[in-house]
Amino acid sequence: MESVESRTRVRIAASLAASIIGAVLVSASPVVHADELRAARPTTEIIGGQLTEPGEFDGVVALQAGTGLCSGTVVAPRLILTAAHCLASLDPDTEVIVHYGDNINEGTIVASNWGAHPQFCPDCKQDLFDYGFVEIDTDFVVPGGYTLPIATQVEWDQAMNEGKEVTVVGYGEDPGSGDGVGAKRKVTTTISKLSKAGLEFYAGGDLRDSCNGDSGGPAFVRVASGELRLAGITSRGSNPCGDGGYYGAPYPALCWVRNETGVDFLGGACANCDCIDTDPPADDSDCAVDPHDDDEPWALLALVVIPIVRRVRRR
Repeated sequence: MESVESRTRVRIAASLAASIIGAVLVSASPVVHADELRAARPTTEIIGGQLTEPGEFDGVVALQAGTGLCSGTVVAPRLILTAAHCLASLDPDTEVIVHYGDNINEGTIVASNWGAHPQFCPDCKQDLFDYGFVEIDTDFVVPGGYTLPIATQVEWDQAMNEGKEVTVVGYGEDPGSGDGVGAKRKVTTTISKLSKAGLEFYAGGDLRDSCNGDSGGPAFVRVASGELRLAGITSRGSNPCGDGGYYGAPYPALCWVRNETGVDFLGGACANCDCIDTDPPADDSDCAVDPHDDDEPWALLALVVIPIVRRVRRR
């Protein structure tokens, strides 16, 4: 990344603040069903995309930590993957609140644990290790099943290629709408470059893009089996939004996630996370992930929001 200066804009209308304040805690049930709560859907859209349909991408959630809003993906009953920069600067006793549903007014859970990757490098230009996790203490059931990260060479080779279609999902803003953040949106675009080590890719542009508040959210890809996989975690993008952004492939963080949470996506055959050759195919072009000038402004995609004035009891 060229700079870690915030490109955040506080664009949230009073009506959104009121709806955040009105969010309710889920019941004491030990299981959360993502399709149980549906509220009136806002009419705003992600840049160049559209609102998700009811029940679509139920495993994508919003994360609020202090005054920051990010997105994330539920990949196991009690585990959410997100971006390190959403969590790295938080005090240890900060409450991280998980919002789920079609918008952030539907349901909330207070996280029980969270962490940012120890190799997170906000001053690096590429391969930032912008990986984080959030844990909850109740099972989160995704009716269609969890969308898992890519963890085999076969699926990596199918997915991590220039021109491959990806779908980006998040709760971030569409600056053109003027309606702020808080509704789950999706946009389909393509991978245009991979980093030299293949750990990050660049996708989007031409006003089809993620934006503020989408940090930590997923870039999904469909592999040859027809299944969706988590190919990337939204990290940073152009300033202003619309010209594309960077996504970290979660594979390099999966051993760390296993060691921190006990959730293993790799199995014993790849215990050292060294089973995938991530190097992009060789060509004669510039292998840098950024297809634009290095001086162009880029920023992390977390969004500062109006602080919630209610108190949430830790469960």
